[in-house]
Amino acid sequence: MKDFGRRNFLGAIIAGSALTMVGCKGAVAGGQAGDGILTLGADAGASNQFPENFNANGGGDGGPGIGFFYETLFRVSTRDGGKLEPALAEKVVYSNAGATATYTLRKGVTWSDGKPFTADDVAYTYNFVFGAPAPDGFIKEPVKALDAHTVEVNYNSPNYQQDTNMSMYYPVYPKHIYEKQGAHDKFVDKKPVGTGPGVLKSFSGQQVQITLREDYWGGKAKGVKEVHIIPTGTVGNIQSSISSGKVDWADGGGAGVLTQFLGMGKDNHYEYFPDGSSRGVLFGCTFPPFTDAAVRRAFRDSVDLTAATKAVGIGYTVPSVTGLNLDLYKSYLLPEYAKPLEPNVDKAKADLAAAGWTVEGGNLTKDGKSYPVRLFVNLGQATDIVVAPMIIDQWKKNLGIDVKYMPTPDTVFQAKIHDYEMMVWTANLNGSPYNAFQGYSWKNLEAGPQKLGYGNQGLWKMPKEANDALAALQALPMQNIAEITTQLQIIQKAVAEGAPYLSYMSGGSGEMWTTKNWKGFPSMKDEAVNYRSSIGGYNNAAITTINLEKA
Repeated sequence: MKDFGRRNFLGAIIAGSALTMVGCKGAVAGGQAGDGILTLGADAGASNQFPENFNANGGGDGGPGIGFFYETLFRVSTRDGGKLEPALAEKVVYSNAGATATYTLRKGVTWSDGKPFTADDVAYTYNFVFGAPAPDGFIKEPVKALDAHTVEVNYNSPNYQQDTNMSMYYPVYPKHIYEKQGAHDKFVDKKPVGTGPGVLKSFSGQQVQITLREDYWGGKAKGVKEVHIIPTGTVGNIQSSISSGKVDWADGGGAGVLTQFLGMGKDNHYEYFPDGSSRGVLFGCTFPPFTDAAVRRAFRDSVDLTAATKAVGIGYTVPSVTGLNLDLYKSYLLPEYAKPLEPNVDKAKADLAAAGWTVEGGNLTKDGKSYPVRLFVNLGQATDIVVAPMIIDQWKKNLGIDVKYMPTPDTVFQAKIHDYEMMVWTANLNGSPYNAFQGYSWKNLEAGPQKLGYGNQGLWKMPKEANDALAALQALPMQNIAEITTQLQIIQKAVAEGAPYLSYMSGGSGEMWTTKNWKGFPSMKDEAVNYRSSIGGYNNAAITTINLEKA
């Protein structure tokens, strides 16, 4: 698979999990429901300007609202961990022991320029993403269109899990446009032609205007005619703009959003949508004293995360000791792990003592050698900056260990990631039970995957039986819940014992909106809802928008 896509994949998880709101200056438009205009706030980055590019997998940074143009074959349910819902594809059937995937595409779908959406578009896109066939690669032969609405993928090995990744990060592009542009990964797409509901009306660095199609396969919008996207501004500015009705909806929220933002007005709403990932402290398993699992368990088990949850105030929940979200993955969890991570200071101290560790002068000591430790935090991640000092304080209070707090600029943090004894990072990935732990595969300990950011930045080598279970998960049909549960529970035990990380929050996205102008935003309180109002990513923003009605 092309490496740039995987980097986008990991970056999306990291940004979403931390709920970062980047400050930028931008004119605030008005939410004009009477004219059918829905106004969204989106992150414009440090440049204060939206990138003019709607190719998410090439040509540099992507612009806002890509999900209004481009779509995936399936979408991931926000209700059931790992369940896929039809989008551009109606179904996928596996054969050849899971090494062959045959997709049946939805009929009657057109690109926004009127051209029909066909299997040729999917084959073109997937061949670009998977790369050339090779014995040690993803596919054994090029992805091919069997007819106008059927696509066949032949993998080199059973691969039931790839649809989840493709559904989250790899939309289908129009072959009749993209194949004329040369290298896909270098093409800057300024005039998107997609299967989604959006048609680009105008673009500027401070505002993107999108009209909605009358002929969208997903149905005509109930009230929205145009979508205007503007820079979010600071957390305080965007909250005020939403409260006044000038902006209708934005990702993020910032610390204290549950009290501050909701208290600004009765029409304000906020919800945290978990995605199955988790964020926390990764232990550098090649750095003493964290080469010892007893030390890692002690650091994990000595922290009470309740106070941090309240202090951040964005609505996330504390995951289990394994990092798995307790709602999305409740049917997969071993009974002893089906609860939030709880502190057990006595056990932590006993673990250290049994392994021969003492604490002297604030440092862990063994065999006459003292080990000072540091916790590195990315300054670009607002939530981590709030939580990390609170965790450090508990290590001092409960274990007597002094941990040096190391807030680090984003570019420096990313470049030196293998130099850290501890760092705050994504602990589990989102999308499915397999995805949650796929980063810890032995394959990702190699130099190539590490350089490309495939996961396991703490370099934990899970036990062989757990690595075998992870490989087995990849080869299991997603409907085989019983066997998936068996293999996943092997991994859970290995994580609980090996303690490669301390998961402090369930990852996901916080969404702020006002019902001054529009109503019908999704909520997980409604059991019929299996999508979220996330502006980033694919499918969710489109579904949310076409279902909104004037308030």
